[in-house]
Amino acid sequence: MTMIIRELRQRQTQLSADMRALLDAAQNETRDLTAEELGQFTQMEADYDALGESIAREERQAAREAALAGTASGGNPAIERGLGGATRTAAAPNDTDEYRSAMLAYMVNGSISPGLILDGGERRDILGVSLTGTGATGAVLAPVALERSLINEITAQNAIRQLADVRSSASEVDIPYVNTHTTAYLVGEGVAVTASTPAFAKHKMKAYKVGALSYITHEALQDMFIDMEAWVRDDFAAAFASLEETHFLKGTGSSQPSGVITGASSAVTTGSSTAISGDELISLIYAVDAKYRQNGSFVMKDSTVALLRKLKDGQGQYLWQPSLVAGQPDRLHGYPIYTSSKMDEATAGKKSVLFGDFKKFRILDRRGLYFQRLNEIAATTGQVGFLAFRRYDSKLLVSDAIKYITQKS
Repeated sequence: MTMIIRELRQRQTQLSADMRALLDAAQNETRDLTAEELGQFTQMEADYDALGESIAREERQAAREAALAGTASGGNPAIERGLGGATRTAAAPNDTDEYRSAMLAYMVNGSISPGLILDGGERRDILGVSLTGTGATGAVLAPVALERSLINEITAQNAIRQLADVRSSASEVDIPYVNTHTTAYLVGEGVAVTASTPAFAKHKMKAYKVGALSYITHEALQDMFIDMEAWVRDDFAAAFASLEETHFLKGTGSSQPSGVITGASSAVTTGSSTAISGDELISLIYAVDAKYRQNGSFVMKDSTVALLRKLKDGQGQYLWQPSLVAGQPDRLHGYPIYTSSKMDEATAGKKSVLFGDFKKFRILDRRGLYFQRLNEIAATTGQVGFLAFRRYDSKLLVSDAIKYITQKS
């Protein structure tokens, strides 16, 4: 925990204690808050929320700095871990300082050095040639370090990626899972055991291709007003993170990845179209089987968080528990809470709150991040286009592991 975050959390804790003292004083005297006390309480609430926003900003920045530190040391489990948890040890052709320098030269001035790897797996000295391979574009494979740092930055911005089981592969993968489990029976003396056969199925993790196009002026490139590698990481990470989060939550599985909500089921329908009660949250928690509940987390939109922060128990205690540890989320009913801007608002008919074990949600990154410099597309405006491609898929492997709340229609 940084000193700044520690100080902010201490101030937030003190505010919470002061708010509780005001409420307890009024409750002990069996009265409502006076006008003056209500003004104090309202101001403290606003200050508490403002501190929470400051903490969130500091933690996001700390995550970015940690991601960069991880890149410098060469560590990133999401990229490095292969199937079965195996560690990739072989050095890739694009994992050298020479390749990184050649890639940056291509981004800055368009020069194609021998050894740069083009989409389709070929090595070419110039772009004006026919490439082979499905979906070959003429784009250049990014250095491993740049791919790592971009994935780290995406993860810092993407709640579902932080929670899910993330793997990487160089090809499509069949993920086996059990459809029907073995059944146990009472067995009498001398009686044969009744047999049952578990049924297995498999899901093919594909590679859905996503792309993002951005522009930069000739002047910025020529005068080096920007750090090209940092710009590529930050700009494209924000674009990919936004699209990924939508896919990982709401993807239909048809011509796109399958999202959590698509694979999960509704456990609770609220009594109100715009509110959620504490009892309904408890019902959601216990709708998830204990073996998944023990690793459970909430995911919801910020506006839903604002609703739930005001919930109290029968003794007037807030159900919300602010975290006092840097990098750790706040908690509700003892379970961590993550927010996503791609979740629905708590409005009529919407799916407002997810709860369950998100490790049963699989994300498969196809290794390989490609960039292409486009000199002609915006030449008349004095700009250069940069196009980035990556591929991934996702699937909730156990539908019972995650449930959601549906708002009353």
